[in-house]
Amino acid sequence: MALFETTSGAAGFVGADVQKYFISPLFLGNDVLSKFDVMGDIKGNTYLDHFSAASKITSADNGGKFAGVAGTTYTNPQVSPNRVEAEIAMNGNSFYNKVKGMALKLGTDKDNVDGTVLKEIASKLMLQGIQADFNRQLWFGNTAAIVTGGDYSVYEGIWASLQAKVPAAQLVVTTYATNVANEAAIAALEVVYGKATAELKELPKTFYVSGQIADDYVAELTAKGVAPAYSDLQNGIPSLSYRGIPIVVRRDWDTVLANDFAQVPTASANLGDASVDAVYTSAAGARIALIADGAMVVGTDFEGANVESWYNQDEKEYRFRFGYNCGTVLLDAKLACTYISEQA
Repeated sequence: MALFETTSGAAGFVGADVQKYFISPLFLGNDVLSKFDVMGDIKGNTYLDHFSAASKITSADNGGKFAGVAGTTYTNPQVSPNRVEAEIAMNGNSFYNKVKGMALKLGTDKDNVDGTVLKEIASKLMLQGIQADFNRQLWFGNTAAIVTGGDYSVYEGIWASLQAKVPAAQLVVTTYATNVANEAAIAALEVVYGKATAELKELPKTFYVSGQIADDYVAELTAKGVAPAYSDLQNGIPSLSYRGIPIVVRRDWDTVLANDFAQVPTASANLGDASVDAVYTSAAGARIALIADGAMVVGTDFEGANVESWYNQDEKEYRFRFGYNCGTVLLDAKLACTYISEQA
């Protein structure tokens, strides 16, 4: 029997779920603050008290009167945070005739996404973006005049603090290239360790390495047949070490150095003189930082800050805003050394 209706000219139906959504994953790396001294209630420039280690204060008793001797140096490293802010706006009309348009309100509230799945999506995306920016800017933030735009010229990040304070004797500037046969990664880690001061070698410390160094290191250990001695699984997470020193892999560095190199000052840039500052003109190479645990101070109020949200009736937008302070300082130049490859 023939059907009354024909469907040859109609499009096939595809179901859509208004509540379901997928946000692309974003790699944030290991907890960036776990090995640093975090000051969580910084509201402006803050001086820190620092006393150098005391030494050579004991001498023979000559039977005469007591004479005091100088034994330590008192300095005031300064954390100089800057205020940063993130704000986004969402208009419900943008989703009209889209899948998520089914979740919109009616009448004059149609642009107000409060109480809908769209607000949930925007909140998650914003927090994800803030976390990614925090990790990126904490390492590569730099206020040098040559760093233009707002993505990195926010405050002095960890690399800027290291380059400003670590002396040339503890800085390796070279060109790194993957070479498993010649054990390039092992050689890089060895030269960084060799640059470490006696004080740094004595203290608990951590290697921070870009993904290229980590991958090459694993490949070289595997080729030597000794990988199990250096890598194990802790709660399912690969753990690397060199000379017993933990290695934290920062794959986000690779992304910054490959894509945002024009915002990263070169290792040879003199950050105190804008006339000779320079940024990379092509993808920068691998990096290593060996830092004593607790030697890098991060001043921020990030953890105590809250996201503001409100509906702006004039602009017909629902807005989200988040702001915080952040800045870094290395307490003592003896407590870090770095390895920077100027080319990829």
